[in-house]
Order: sequence, then C-alpha cells, then structure tokens
Amino acid sequence: MATATSAATKVITAAGALAPAHGKVVKIVCKRNMDVIASCAYEIEPSSIRTKNSGASVPFHSRSSAGVSSSSKRKYSEVDDGADGADGADDQSNLPKKAKEVERIAFIPIKVYGHQCIGILFTASSIRGRGTVVFCVVDLDDNSKRLALKTSWQDLQREDEWDDVLERLKEKGPHPNLIVPFKNFKARTKNDDCTTLGTIRAFLRDQLHGFLVENRVLSVSLSELKRPVKYFWGVHDFVRGLRGAILGHEYLTQIGILHRDISENKVVLARRPGEERGYLIDFDMAILQEPEEPATDIVTTEDDDPADIDAALRASSPIQPDGSEPLKALRTGTTPYMSFNVLFGGKHTYFDDMESFLYVLLLFFFSYAGPLSKEELRAADHGGFVQVHGSGGLSHMKSWPEKYAKWADEKLADIAAKKDSALTTRTRPKELIRSAEVRNCLKYNWDTGLHRSIQAILLWSWKLFAESRSATLLFARRTQVKHGEFVGVLDKWLEMFSADEEKFSNCPFK
Repeated sequence: MATATSAATKVITAAGALAPAHGKVVKIVCKRNMDVIASCAYEIEPSSIRTKNSGASVPFHSRSSAGVSSSSKRKYSEVDDGADGADGADDQSNLPKKAKEVERIAFIPIKVYGHQCIGILFTASSIRGRGTVVFCVVDLDDNSKRLALKTSWQDLQREDEWDDVLERLKEKGPHPNLIVPFKNFKARTKNDDCTTLGTIRAFLRDQLHGFLVENRVLSVSLSELKRPVKYFWGVHDFVRGLRGAILGHEYLTQIGILHRDISENKVVLARRPGEERGYLIDFDMAILQEPEEPATDIVTTEDDDPADIDAALRASSPIQPDGSEPLKALRTGTTPYMSFNVLFGGKHTYFDDMESFLYVLLLFFFSYAGPLSKEELRAADHGGFVQVHGSGGLSHMKSWPEKYAKWADEKLADIAAKKDSALTTRTRPKELIRSAEVRNCLKYNWDTGLHRSIQAILLWSWKLFAESRSATLLFARRTQVKHGEFVGVLDKWLEMFSADEEKFSNCPFK
C-alpha cells in the first residue's frame, strides 16, 4: 500500500481494526529522525479517498499506527517531540543541510463505532498477534467524559473462556483497583461477525470447517480512561500505581481468575491525586483457575535496611497441529515481562504473574529519564493521552540497556535462562544494583536525590523474589512471592522515603 515519488516516500499503513467511521488524512513532513516539520489534514468520505498529490487509494478502514506501539520504548529513545508544525511549514532554513525530509500519509478516524475519536492511545506493533488498537473517545452521554475504546482480534476458540471470566467478574462484583470494560461487543459487517478468515481473507462459512488456520473475531470494548504509566508524575506515583495493580491482581486470584499477561501496559494510574492510585486492566488472556498456595511459608524482609544498599554498592514455542487444531502459541504474556518458569514452558500460575510485576518495576527505571514536565503532563491529560501524529516517542523515553533489550529479541529459552540465573542466589540483588546498567541508568536518567531510594526498591524487591526460591531445602524452580509480601515491600519503601514524594513530583493537579 505504498507508492514512491521522487520527492519523498508516502506510506499508508493499515492497523488491525475495522472502524466504520468518517476520518481525516494527515500528511506529515518529517526529518529522518521523525521530528515534525509540518502537517496538514484532509477530510474524507466514509467509503474511500484519494490522497492529494498521490495516486494511492486509501480504504476507509485504514489508519496508521500513530499511537505508541508496544516496542516504542526501545525504538524512539532519543527522539524529541519536534517543532511546531505551523512555524516550520514555510521556513525550513533551520534544518541541517543533510537532513532528509520524509513525507508520511496517515488515516486518523474522526468517529469510531459512533464515538467521537480524540486520537490513538496505543497500537500493537507485532506482526503476529491480536492487532490491538486503543482509542480515546468521547462518551455518548457526557461530552466532557473520555473513554478508552479498544479493538482487538480475539481467538474464536477462546470466546467461552472470555465470557466465563467476564461472568465471574460480574458475579463477584467490582474492585477499586480493577478497570473492567462496561461494554463489550463483536464488530459486524452486514449480517456476520468480523473475522480474520471471513472478513479479511474472504473465505465462505462452509469452507472454514477443519481449516488449520487460527480464526479471530474483532472484539470491541469500552472502559474508563485512566493515565498510562509513561505519564507518571514521579517515582512514588508509579510505585503507588504498581501497588494498586497488585491489589487488583490479588482480588482476581481470590475469585479464581488468572490474568496471564502482566506488563507495563496493563498497569494504569489515577488521573487525579484523590483517586485510587493504580489499576490493573485488560483481561484478554485471563482464564478461570482455582487459587494455588505456595509450598513455602511467607518470605519476610524485616531485616532490610537502607545500610544494605551501601554494603551492596561496596563490595513462542508452538504447539504442533494434530490434524484438528490450528497452530497456536504455547505461552501467554509479553516476552520481556514473562517469568522464567513460563518461558521454560512451565504451568502458568499467579506466582508467574507476580514475577512479571517485578520486571515491570525493574524495566520502568530503564524506560524513562524522570517524568515529563508539569506543563507536558497537564497537556497530555487534557488531550486524553493520545499520541501526537508523527512525533515519535515522548521526550523522556529511553532505550533499554542491551542486556535487557535482549529480553524482547532472543530465543525464549535463552531469556528464561538469564532470568533464572538472575534470581538464583541471595547475592544477585546486590549484584543487580552494582551493575553497570543500573549505575548508568541512575547517572543519566534520574535525579541524584532519587538514587538511594531507587537502589533500595530494586534491592528489596529482587531480594524478596530470590529468597522465595530458597526458603526450603528444596530449591524452587519458580519464584513464589505472595501479593501481600510484594505490597509489604512497596509499603515499607513508600513510608521510608515519603519525604522525597513531594520534592520529586511533577503532579500538575495540586
């Protein structure tokens, strides 16, 4: 779907959702590093359009992945938000002489399933997957209220599991630290559901029986809009948010639901200081499962002390088809956040989700260089946290160190072995905070006044998980940390370093 001209390359990208909507085409002129020079929009009809100065025809359901993708932290680490489009449209004298301009065409919806669309919050970047797209939309009953509208291609064979999870959540009632969709439906074309084999690949219904290709249906859900983690006000704000998400996960475990897909994108934060500070979202991969008890007693960290920090610093394996089932991925989760037990192919339990929360904590500090400014945070909240077209990543987003970037790219068995090794002995937590990766992260990304507290939370948390494997004579092949244990570490940290919260907060709503 791309056409080339002598002046620039015009790229039109189709995202995963079919949204019957009016929209606009945005032409963005950029430098090679994606700084915006200029942009302009064209209104289009709901059926199709022909882009200006291009022979490319764009169907109404196409759009760019203009929102933040799941891998954007590692892809746009050093990109600024760019100059104002209006100022740069006519005067390009400030560009470096060797800068190459790139022209991109993107379709941005104006309405999505009847809701006015503010913009795109998130798009999945993987080729194989659910093709998730999340939009910020306006509530039909209250123009001042913003909602998150999510579209994703769900496995038809998981429909019953998904319905069972929603029914269990409805039966057991809400929890203050969970964001559960208040509306779910399947997208339809004429008289049939939108499916990958039927709608996209145009197979007839009677051709699908016994077809060894996974079939998915386009699922749409609406939920309350909260603040993505990347718009955190400060370290304490993030820790409170993580704590809230763990409490939400604990409730799921108590009512017999296993989440199975913990990552930073599944944690959201409060939009105002007086609200619950953190929430767990997205139950696409959740299943019903009876709670499991650990084989050991609760691991305590009562002997942890800030002095320990100084001492430490000194010293998708597929299931092969059997002739009746489509090819499916064996493991569930987001690879950098998956536990080593799941990566090794072990049974997924709530202990594995707890280990994923540990990686959310660790990778957070590598992902950002402090919070955005108060002005940027206020503007993001006002705009519904949508991505500015063509701006690339936010100014505070950073690349992961090579050691941890490999957690997203290497073979699953290799990633599992490294995570396993990192949590084997009681000396590993001290080695972690003495590592070059953590030292450089603190030096270049975080205020000096926060270094000691960041070292503390990493040391205590890593120690908790490492010791959970050696609490008995038999060395556990997985970490076994309970919700209350991890929450206890976070609470102790919040209390011990409470004096830093106000000092290093950029909350714009005080």
